[in-house]
Amino acid sequence: MSKAENSFVSGIKIVFTDRDFRTIFISLFIIGLSVGGFMPYLTVWATNTLHATSFQAGFLFVPMSILGLIVSFYLASLSDKWGKRKPFIIWALLIGTISRVPLAFTHSYTIALILLAIGGFNAFSFFFALLNDFIIKKEESKLQAGTITGTVRMAFSQGYIFGPMLGALIIDHGGYTLLFLLSGLLSLATLVWVLFALKEDSMPQPSARASSKAPAGIPSVLIAVFVAALFIFAGDSGRSMYLPLYITDTLKQSVSIVGILFTVTSVFELIFMPLGGYFSDKIGVKRFFVIGIACQVLYFVLTSLHLPLSGLIALQVFYAFILSATMGVGMVYAQSLAPRQIGLATTAYMTAIQTSAVVSSLAMGSLVSVIPLPSTFYILAVFAVVSGVMFLLMKQKSAEEVS
Repeated sequence: MSKAENSFVSGIKIVFTDRDFRTIFISLFIIGLSVGGFMPYLTVWATNTLHATSFQAGFLFVPMSILGLIVSFYLASLSDKWGKRKPFIIWALLIGTISRVPLAFTHSYTIALILLAIGGFNAFSFFFALLNDFIIKKEESKLQAGTITGTVRMAFSQGYIFGPMLGALIIDHGGYTLLFLLSGLLSLATLVWVLFALKEDSMPQPSARASSKAPAGIPSVLIAVFVAALFIFAGDSGRSMYLPLYITDTLKQSVSIVGILFTVTSVFELIFMPLGGYFSDKIGVKRFFVIGIACQVLYFVLTSLHLPLSGLIALQVFYAFILSATMGVGMVYAQSLAPRQIGLATTAYMTAIQTSAVVSSLAMGSLVSVIPLPSTFYILAVFAVVSGVMFLLMKQKSAEEVS
């Protein structure tokens, strides 16, 4: 085995042999299963069950995004100063359970808006902030941060492999009521797992002391990262919200096909996530990240061309590589820009995922009734260009500046 291969394999091995990394991996797997089970079908559920318009279906993400942005930034800053992540993870999972279960019984668009808004505060960014804490604490992990992060991020993708397929089966046999109930129960299962598996004495106390010296407020570089990431994830949100409608309304395919397409991406994420992290360790985080954004532009241009189902399937494989850069490596890059405020840096990047739904729903929702649905993906290509230019203009700190 070559030195490069050994480095790649050892990075993956660390995740499964280290208790702390393994706990986060399993937690994110269950979360991926829960979210993947209902999120791809949210717009379809809204149009079929709540009788919402295409614009209203996309707007469901807006209150969730705004509330999640405000609350998550505040709590992330608090976690940096406190030096602990577990309490925030527990509360986020509890809120996710409370907000999701009632969706199974509502037929009111207004109530759905409120419940989804309450669920806007999620545990995702706190898990990755904790992951970075552990990487810093464990000396042997520092040089393989990209590989470790990509492998752990793969856990969410593994859950998402089964989530959409499971969701389609549940909808066919038990309807949306059972779908939301099971999603809430999975959130509760994650909460129970974290309570027992994540020990308080495993929290990285050196990180806590460093965090207490973190500067107050939000650094300007993280504001710029948030805005740039907003455009990246506006593309991903637009894909999640309107690709299912493209498949069911334009191509006249069944809901099961939606599950298959999203699952294709998740399957190939298992390959591209750790590989993307590994190559970012080798060629540089920023360089690999920008390459991924350029590929995202190409993806949306090709999606706009009214492709048949076979073409869309091929593109979902391509999108798995893009996610390895935008979802995995991009987060590592954001954390490197504010090493003394890891929680805030992670949240600045990850909450852009939620907030981006506002941008994509307003942009695509207003156009979908005017032009053919596939053509609206051109606006997402423009968003990716804007984010790529912004990140190219950012200057990554040197090791001397960080220290």
